[in-house]
Amino acid sequence: MKTNLKASQAIQIAMEYQKRYNLYGVIHDDIERSVKFYNEFYRVKGSAWLVLADITPKVYEGDDEITFVISDEAGEVDHILDHNGIPHRYHLSSNREYTDEEFEAIFNEDDDE
Repeated sequence: MKTNLKASQAIQIAMEYQKRYNLYGVIHDDIERSVKFYNEFYRVKGSAWLVLADITPKVYEGDDEITFVISDEAGEVDHILDHNGIPHRYHLSSNREYTDEEFEAIFNEDDDE
């Protein structure tokens, strides 16, 4: 499959986004460890690159990584999945905590599929 980005470019995009928004985690240079490619990914138009940032050791519940979801078509971070799988868009001024109603809607939408 032809892609617009290479794995190394996806890592670079994630690192720049992480630095710009002062996000935690360590993105390792090892492509095998840090990058996954999907032909399609939930809420992303077209293909997506997932770049994982290691957040160990951790002191809370959830995964031991956060995920930068990068649109292959746009060549930019679409959103971040935090350690609980909750999406965040730090590049949008409307990024904020979810209300209880919005949180329920997200998970109810997933249940319907």
